[in-house]
Amino acid sequence: MNLGCNSFRQHHRRDFLRIGGASLCGVSLLEMLRARSQAAGAAAPKAKQMIVCWMAGGPPHTDMFDMKPDSPSDYRGEFKPIASKLPGLDVCELLPKLAELADKYTIIRSITTMNNPGDHARAPMYWLTGNPRLPSGTAEYPMYGSAAAKFKPGPAELPTFAVLGKIDHHINNSIAGSFLGPAFNPFIFDPNEKKDDIAKMLSPQMELPAFTKQADLLKALDSRLRRQDGVDPLIAGLDAYQQTAFDMLRSPKLREAVDLSKEDEKTIARYKDKHLDKYRYPSGDPLHFLMARRLIEAGVPIVHFSLGYWDWHGENFVAVRQQFPMFDSGLSALLTDLEERGLLDTTIVLALGEMGRKPKCGTEKNAGRDHWDYAQFVLAAGGGFKRGCIVGATDKLGEQVTDNFYKVESFGRTLYHLLGIDPDTQVQTLSSRPIKLIAEDAPLVKEALA
Repeated sequence: MNLGCNSFRQHHRRDFLRIGGASLCGVSLLEMLRARSQAAGAAAPKAKQMIVCWMAGGPPHTDMFDMKPDSPSDYRGEFKPIASKLPGLDVCELLPKLAELADKYTIIRSITTMNNPGDHARAPMYWLTGNPRLPSGTAEYPMYGSAAAKFKPGPAELPTFAVLGKIDHHINNSIAGSFLGPAFNPFIFDPNEKKDDIAKMLSPQMELPAFTKQADLLKALDSRLRRQDGVDPLIAGLDAYQQTAFDMLRSPKLREAVDLSKEDEKTIARYKDKHLDKYRYPSGDPLHFLMARRLIEAGVPIVHFSLGYWDWHGENFVAVRQQFPMFDSGLSALLTDLEERGLLDTTIVLALGEMGRKPKCGTEKNAGRDHWDYAQFVLAAGGGFKRGCIVGATDKLGEQVTDNFYKVESFGRTLYHLLGIDPDTQVQTLSSRPIKLIAEDAPLVKEALA
């Protein structure tokens, strides 16, 4: 755990709450809670919540939801398509559960970054903010969840924007900060915790009464807060908002949501493919789908997780045999559970990566697919997206978009539209610069909207 500046290292680790990415002792949460009291109401959105399954590295579109069985052998790969429940949509034979649920989601084949060559730093920041954002040198546009935290905050006892583990495999959590300020950064659960013991992340290292008695620590925290915010501090001192933030971390509702021991073993088994006890490649945790569902049920508005690693320059088809069954089980179980609980119509569910994979892969053993920014897929369900829909098309090889091309800015505007946030909202950056949430006036992806 990063304990921050040197002035804090004198304090024992038990003096701090173990919560990844929420800033020191929940500093970001404190600011967020104060900001919530000033947030203006807005019209009811179609989507109340959103889950983002981020597939870092670029899932192979021509092996998943844009298969080209009639292309030459050095393009089409090793897998056969199977018919889905949606006429006109064939999917990989390793995705049978998602094939049966194709009437519940939209596949978009015509949004790309057009960023050649594929850039693992540039593309995630573009997709996850709706603007061309770079690791440095451009405006720090917020992730969608951060904008929701500012303009559509959730229940006081829950974070508005929760991240399970890393935001992205390549850029890690460097995208978390934005010009909205640290008050609206995501609440990031520590990825270093044991996968089966995530609930411990919400346990204070010492009881709150004992913690609050340590006046020297509180004074140091107050000083740290004031130094962090050089422009009109959002927090004038450690007041009632500090107590509220600590209460959030100890919230029974939040603790229960991340405690998978509350789930029936049969339910857990549906999310985990039974044949995947051991993984050859970094795979992510399929139970993040289940964790996301539980957080949504608890009332958390935005949940994001990165599902492993999808950057296969070699052994593409070996990796596919591992990743696809995990993805198929986890996402299908999530969609089914949300539908059965009456939550799918009000919850956007996204599965996407920063790019596609090069359609031409060769025929040699252990063939791989390189980066490809000219075509990919987005799976979108619920929250105002059409059920059983295909938007856009690519050419016969899967290399270029041929119909209904949209820029990523359109995708970002569409998400904000469904969440009830005006993408043209102008905010003041921490340096008092006026800037819009989505800079470019791009059209909505109307074909995908219900």
